[in-house]
Amino acid sequence: MTTSLINALSILTKPVRETRLGGVTPQEALLSALQRNQVELQECLSAVESEEAQCLLEEVRGEVAWFCGDTEDLTWSFVQECLLLLLCLARHLSRLLEAFSKSPAGLTPEKPHLPDVAPPLPPDVLSIAQQKTLGAVLQFLVTLGLCPYLAPGVGLGLGLRSAFGTVVEGAVRRDALPPCECRLLTTITVFLEVSKVSCLATLLFTRHLGDLMAGLCQLGYRPHRPEGESTVSIKGLTVEERKGCKQALQGLLGRVYQPIVIKELLVLQGGAKASAGASAALTRAPPWLRRLCGQLLSERLVQPHGVQAVVRAILEGGIGGDSDWRKCDAVAKILATCPQQSTSADSYYSQVCPQVLELLHFKDKTTAQQFQRVATRAVLTIVQDQPEFGQRFLLSPLFSPLHRCAALPDPACVAGEDVSQHAVPELELTRCVEDVYKICVVGNSPSAMLLSSLGDAFPIIFNLFCFTKQNVSHLRAPCQEILLWYLSHTETSLALSLLKDLCVIQKDGGGVTSGFQFSPGSEGGATLTCRQPISDEDDALYEKVLGDQWRVECVVQLLAEMKESDLPGELFLFLLRDLTQWAGEEQQTEVHVDMTSMTLLELEQQLEGRVHGRGQRLALLHTMAVMCEGLPHTLLLRKTYQNIWIFPRALSGVYM
Repeated sequence: MTTSLINALSILTKPVRETRLGGVTPQEALLSALQRNQVELQECLSAVESEEAQCLLEEVRGEVAWFCGDTEDLTWSFVQECLLLLLCLARHLSRLLEAFSKSPAGLTPEKPHLPDVAPPLPPDVLSIAQQKTLGAVLQFLVTLGLCPYLAPGVGLGLGLRSAFGTVVEGAVRRDALPPCECRLLTTITVFLEVSKVSCLATLLFTRHLGDLMAGLCQLGYRPHRPEGESTVSIKGLTVEERKGCKQALQGLLGRVYQPIVIKELLVLQGGAKASAGASAALTRAPPWLRRLCGQLLSERLVQPHGVQAVVRAILEGGIGGDSDWRKCDAVAKILATCPQQSTSADSYYSQVCPQVLELLHFKDKTTAQQFQRVATRAVLTIVQDQPEFGQRFLLSPLFSPLHRCAALPDPACVAGEDVSQHAVPELELTRCVEDVYKICVVGNSPSAMLLSSLGDAFPIIFNLFCFTKQNVSHLRAPCQEILLWYLSHTETSLALSLLKDLCVIQKDGGGVTSGFQFSPGSEGGATLTCRQPISDEDDALYEKVLGDQWRVECVVQLLAEMKESDLPGELFLFLLRDLTQWAGEEQQTEVHVDMTSMTLLELEQQLEGRVHGRGQRLALLHTMAVMCEGLPHTLLLRKTYQNIWIFPRALSGVYM
């Protein structure tokens, strides 16, 4: 019976091959062809081989309440016949699928499926010719039964689609019964029921989703009394029917592939572009439709994976050219702006920002480039324009793995507790470093908040960099680039103080928690693990000295990469000034301090201070020695004032 029903539909939609007689308008020719096809259909259904299909057709015609047998509009009479046959086909396929799911054709316990035999096809699998016929039927139904009843600005008008659409506009009689809104409701109701069959849903949604959404928007949300229009156009539409259309629209939006839904909503909201050479001007979407589409887009955006759906809807099909990069920046701006329909900015950013960060983790090359561009620009824009939300929902989660490396409890202070549970795993640390690299270095848009957050994590990243310089790791390059980017964009005074700390000249350089260390990961990265305790004090001191020396060497290696920067020379000059100051303080201390009158406690404090001060001086001298050995003089003395400050003091023997 499937073949009989599809053949009946093909009779209704077959083209007229004879030449149109002179003096007959295109509208009259169209109506004549539709009427002739309906007559031929009745003759076909009266045949003996079509009795089963005719019985099902009469059954469905008796069940539906929308069928109007005495309509004066030939186009609507044709649409009704198509809708009835399409509904019969959908119900027939549903029954076949239900029976097939219970017992696949040809398979029984006595005759199981054999490995070398193809499994039976479901009954809703259609041939290419059948799909072509159904595609033509849906095209006729949309053109004759849906688009003529859309309000101006809702969807794409018939006149802008094709020459046939212009003919249809003149052939449809909107003054005949049933009312226009009831016709639109009937067509969409049948479409929704037909879409329950997967093969028919695929044909419908891939070609006519936008028209279906436009009809549901109009039926469910169009104001009762549109300005400048009569109330006749909404006659017969009840509150329950409008409510049902709203629910159907929500169900449709959640059912279809989200990027396609978002793309269609964008078209409905802003109007589709006319094809090349189209002379008719597009009608602007009415305000109620623009507000509705904005609200629906906001709902799509904040749902799980909504940000990804929006990005895919706008960027899918791109090849990475300049126009695609401009699209990426436009999408990022959209994501960074809280919609007016959102309940609150806090709620919006709390749901969108985590999804924006997830865009950084795609592996496909083309997709990753586009998504990374969108995510980077969105993060930088939110941090710049909405610093409060940027700090809470972007920067804090972004740097969280690095901050945890410095906030773990010291194993020596948690005796009896399994400290291995506090370790930072390799994947999390790798993602963190790569994300920071993409946001900071690739994005290259420094702001005060971004630099401040990166400065807090700078010692941990430097500690990781020192580890990668002693091991084979793919994190070495991104760590180095992050450190150099920060040193190049932060204030010079802050950079000098930070580098001095890293060289352990004025205080501990910071980094990971005492008792933890970075260890090689299984994927070429690094993981934070517990350090094995060293019982011997001499060995512990030796390890500390080696670690401090290696930190100084890594600092110098970073400075060697800054060939176009004045920072290496500024640091060298900064250390020389400290050395001059400490030399003067040492002479004053030896001359004026009288230890004979001190108590034992004061004497102990005085001696400890001297030991600490001398340790800092040794660290300073070691740093200067490594800098002189590892950096060329052209890098240390790039500016004239540096030479003016250094050479007179060197000649006078200040540093002898």
